[in-house]
Amino acid sequence: MPATPEEFARGVLDGYRGLSDLGEKSLLASGYVSLAKAHEARSTGHPSFANLPVGATSHCDAAVVFFDLTNFTSRSFWDPPDSVVRLARAVLTQLIEVVHDFGGHVLGLRGDGVFSCFGGPESVTSAVDVAGALGACAWAMDAVQGALNNLLALDGLEPVQLRAGADYGRLDFCNTGAGEVNEVNVLGFAANFAAKCEKTAASWEVVVGEELARRVSNPALISEHADSPKTYQRNYEQRMYRFFDLRWQSIVPHANGVREDLNGHPISSVRLI
Repeated sequence: MPATPEEFARGVLDGYRGLSDLGEKSLLASGYVSLAKAHEARSTGHPSFANLPVGATSHCDAAVVFFDLTNFTSRSFWDPPDSVVRLARAVLTQLIEVVHDFGGHVLGLRGDGVFSCFGGPESVTSAVDVAGALGACAWAMDAVQGALNNLLALDGLEPVQLRAGADYGRLDFCNTGAGEVNEVNVLGFAANFAAKCEKTAASWEVVVGEELARRVSNPALISEHADSPKTYQRNYEQRMYRFFDLRWQSIVPHANGVREDLNGHPISSVRLI
């Protein structure tokens, strides 16, 4: 069963304590070697494109989400490096679990952030993929802001802050490199704009692009961002692309039901009847 917000918070704190500079001895004592190995077994990337040969490309439509721990640069200035690394790893580990619980795939880890997508070649409808992505955003924001930060405060640790950016569209997967040195990269406007949305968002905000916003079933959940639209110009042609604030708090009551229904299955496996 998926974790509750309280279990999420406890997992972060236990991970923070377990990943001390005592190394594997400490991990063995706390039972975190098996947990670490379980995470290592889940390699990053989309399973549908994991075996692309070097130079090959393929694509799918999906919802993209970037999670980011805000103000972590300031934290790394003031706090001991070991403490910052352990806390970032503990939080990101739990965010990875949230992505998986909502049927998504972790495409990469970006410093103090998580790059993920919801959907794939087998997806039936974009609305379902978007629902998984927004459920993950809402659940993670609520768990970090509430249960986790309450527990960190009780333990004498500074709270953490989270933000997210998302959009929907075509993702191109390309295996770039030569010989044994290669990596499947993810390209495309949806991923690029989702990253810009994440940078636009303040702490505790979720900002989404126009294509994702079009697939939100309840218009009351979104409102156009104060800085929208983004204008793109090439030669004499000019186009605008809008982006929106998501009222993620309204999604939280429904998020657990989505996780339980998925029960560990990818969101692209959902079939409408």
